[in-house]
Amino acid sequence: MAQRVLLIEDDAAFRKAVADVLMRESFVVSEAATGKVGVAKALEETPDLIILDLVLPGMGGIEVCQRLKQDLRGASIPILILTGNDREGQDVACLDMGADDYLTKPVKSKRLSAYCRALLRRSRPDTEHPPEVAVGDLRLDYGRKLVAVKGKEYQHLTPKEFSLLYELACRSPEPEDRVSLYRRVWGMDPPSEGALRTVDVHVRRVRLKLGWRSDRWLTAVSGRGYRVEPPGRADARPEVPGLSPGPGPRPKPGT
Repeated sequence: MAQRVLLIEDDAAFRKAVADVLMRESFVVSEAATGKVGVAKALEETPDLIILDLVLPGMGGIEVCQRLKQDLRGASIPILILTGNDREGQDVACLDMGADDYLTKPVKSKRLSAYCRALLRRSRPDTEHPPEVAVGDLRLDYGRKLVAVKGKEYQHLTPKEFSLLYELACRSPEPEDRVSLYRRVWGMDPPSEGALRTVDVHVRRVRLKLGWRSDRWLTAVSGRGYRVEPPGRADARPEVPGLSPGPGPRPKPGT
């Protein structure tokens, strides 16, 4: 089945050019010229991907992003920002509001297509991942994209935020560098050093949503990246139902 993309862009000529590129890649494209119409279409049609401009008449792109991520019908739809607004820090602001990736105009057709495919791959069900991973009191249900800590459930992480936490939990307590995380979670090599800031932004958002301080659970390891481990437990290992956790560290002589 062809994948559906909703393009929210007020520039008719640019909208047609992007739609033509996507249709050549066999996507089914629907369009909206305003933010208000875009939100309505997104919630009604639930497309597989949204491409969103920031500068729109009436409701701007950031407000569109916020509204969609706050609605259960739109929260899981990947959003790619495609805009000519390249103000310093704008990409970080968009990611903080829930966007999944960010591109600036002008953009080459192949690059746009690659970003779309990567976002869609990430949102696709994956049968290779263990259905549940646990690290101490932290449990992640891959199929439901559910996080639980000491029995308290959190379901408001975006798919990308969940994927980042899941990848780190699977490798706990070993750290994962930002380049490797970007490849696993975003599905491509980071296009620039600046793109790696998106990893830092998503780590910050996960901490905020789960109420974690930076020195608990999701921690930075100097020069090595990020890792997940229970507070006060440096020897934590991920547990996968049905598999033996293996032997623990041997006691030191005299203990």
